[in-house]
Amino acid sequence: MNERKVVTIKDIGRSQHGFSLIEIMISMVILSVGILSIVGIQYHIVNGTTSSNVVTQQLNLAQRIMEQYKNIDNPSKLNNKNLVNVDHEGEAGGPYNVAVTVENITGDTAKVSRLINVTVTRNGGIGGHPLTLRSVTRGNGV
Repeated sequence: MNERKVVTIKDIGRSQHGFSLIEIMISMVILSVGILSIVGIQYHIVNGTTSSNVVTQQLNLAQRIMEQYKNIDNPSKLNNKNLVNVDHEGEAGGPYNVAVTVENITGDTAKVSRLINVTVTRNGGIGGHPLTLRSVTRGNGV
């Protein structure tokens, strides 16, 4: 009742199927496209993170300088000021340029109110867009 089938070497070769060269090439192309997509996405993520860090440093520098100008109570001490090649703390040797303008408010008879503009730009690299803060102040931090 139990018949045994004899399997020869020829039968083994016929029953096994391998991958053809074209199938391997197609799978390599699909894999390459997937890897290149991941690398492209990673580039945009790193670029966005770097750009947001630059904007954060620009904003912190602008706020630091704005507070210095807002706390001056004597308007005669205020003048337009430009800082060239400062770091994110306002010290020399960094990639930022700062332009500060101070204007008296029109219609202020006491001439105590003034408009302060602080513009920070980055030299070269990522995030070279100018960032401007504006504030109306009367001095003494008001």
